[in-house]
Amino acid sequence: MEHCITSSRNQPINYRFNTAICNPISRLSIAFAAVALNRAALTISPAQASIFTYDFTVNVTQGPLAGQSYGGTFSYDDATLEGAGVETLGIEQDLSVCMNYFGRNYTEVDDTSYPDFPTLIFEDGAITQLDFWVQPNQRINWWDLPGWEVNLSERPADADVPACQEQ
Repeated sequence: MEHCITSSRNQPINYRFNTAICNPISRLSIAFAAVALNRAALTISPAQASIFTYDFTVNVTQGPLAGQSYGGTFSYDDATLEGAGVETLGIEQDLSVCMNYFGRNYTEVDDTSYPDFPTLIFEDGAITQLDFWVQPNQRINWWDLPGWEVNLSERPADADVPACQEQ
């Protein structure tokens, strides 16, 4: 007994065949079956990955920054999201961020813990937090601070994404 087919990565598939059935016609049949199974797997896999872009505005209504507004954009590729439970995307999943804070634009590489942060957190498919921090002091969750109102608006897929603009 021997392996007579290999995977697309040239690794033996974990099946053993009798040399009598490893003739060209059988190999061709097996190849068609493998392609058919591969195609079937593609049709039941999750939807194609997409890039999503959101504009956000943070209006501060309490505390020492009351009356200030900050804004920006973030984009991410949803290829690894399953839409269930708590999920986190970061730089490795193509998260990009631009935020205008006190008249200066900051991007994901400006995060004080880059490349481990920023992160975008989802719960059951819904965005719950952008963890992006550019201050030298201790990292805090500004997204949920009392008096920090975060407004999100998704951009249409065909919209141009301008550079982060001063607010």
